[in-house]
Amino acid sequence: KEDSYIVQHGSDFVNEYPRVDVHGTQYAGSTDNPNHLLGAFPCLFPYGFGGFEVQRPRRISYEAHAKWSMKYADKRFRKDLHFMFQVFGVIQKRQVCKSAVLQVRKKTFHENKASFTRLTPEDLIVASHEEAQQKPPSNPIIRSLRKHITAVRTKVVGTDESRI
Repeated sequence: KEDSYIVQHGSDFVNEYPRVDVHGTQYAGSTDNPNHLLGAFPCLFPYGFGGFEVQRPRRISYEAHAKWSMKYADKRFRKDLHFMFQVFGVIQKRQVCKSAVLQVRKKTFHENKASFTRLTPEDLIVASHEEAQQKPPSNPIIRSLRKHITAVRTKVVGTDESRI
């Protein structure tokens, strides 16, 4: 019976971003939204404490914590290949999100500058929901923007562009 398992089967994505309460304090998460490393690697965090991006006296970045874990004296983090690739994958995804750039031809931008600047985050969220439902964007400005985007460029560790 599936209800008897502690870990429920599902096809939802794991949230790899820090859990933050209403006051901005980081915490380890809850049973319905746990810290991804504490739940995935109980052998590395046997007491359920010490995960990345949890409440601490001083905030430590994910990258700094990853670097520390790879240099840890007993080498347990370094020897677990799944942990290493999980952490590196999260760092790469975050770098992609931080450094993505949309490119539009200069002429097109000048022709549509006024309409592009009227876009709001809410417009993009609505377009995102429509895209998830495989519907074309209802907002004509977003349709125009999608038509004129020529590239998405990133500088991410481990990619060809990062070597230039």
